[in-house]
Amino acid sequence: MSGFEAQLVFWSLVVIQLTGLLSACLARLSEGSVRETVCQRFFLACLLLVGLGTIASLALIPAYWVVSGTTLSLMVLAATCDFRRCPQSMAC
Repeated sequence: MSGFEAQLVFWSLVVIQLTGLLSACLARLSEGSVRETVCQRFFLACLLLVGLGTIASLALIPAYWVVSGTTLSLMVLAATCDFRRCPQSMAC
């Protein structure tokens, strides 16, 4: 792989990772708003894109797929965990 192609792949993965993390934040912050559905669909599209990027990066330098896998894990964590505080009346 030439230097230009390697840089293009690297920066493409960086953009995909950052967009994925941004979509996870937007999906969480939009809960209960009128934009919730749009943000959730954007998150699911980015989740697919980061997943495909992770699969594609397996053929590259090991550090690339590790970072992609970490981003994928953080996105899933942000989507499934409830970070709100438990109300006093409920036992957590």
